[in-house]
Amino acid sequence: MSAAAVIRPRRRIFPGTTSQVGRARLFVGDVLDGCPAADEAILLTSELVTNAIAHTASGQGGKVIVTVYRGDTRVRVDVQDDGSDQVPVAHLAGGARESGFGLELVELMADRWGHCGGPRHRVVWFMLEWKANS
Repeated sequence: MSAAAVIRPRRRIFPGTTSQVGRARLFVGDVLDGCPAADEAILLTSELVTNAIAHTASGQGGKVIVTVYRGDTRVRVDVQDDGSDQVPVAHLAGGARESGFGLELVELMADRWGHCGGPRHRVVWFMLEWKANS
């Protein structure tokens, strides 16, 4: 994203408890009010925050930080957690399992996504894009 196309990022810190997933959704919804990709961003944020709480140190008394970068034709959401030895991986189609669908959804819906960090700190992010109104 170019600096000219980005409105000041908005960031909020949430305790690493499952009760905060809904609060993270509300936060992203408020930031993206009127944005064409708001519903998708809310859903994907919910998945990433849930993963952070379930699979990282954030869910063991830690925190999750959600940052939203809203531009004219795209939005990026970063979900920072307190780290894990596990690497986030999307498990695409097939296989009998009870978890792993959140990142599969991110893989399918986001224009781009990725992660960086490791055992002490990680950011998992996604980007959604749309065409500008003429």
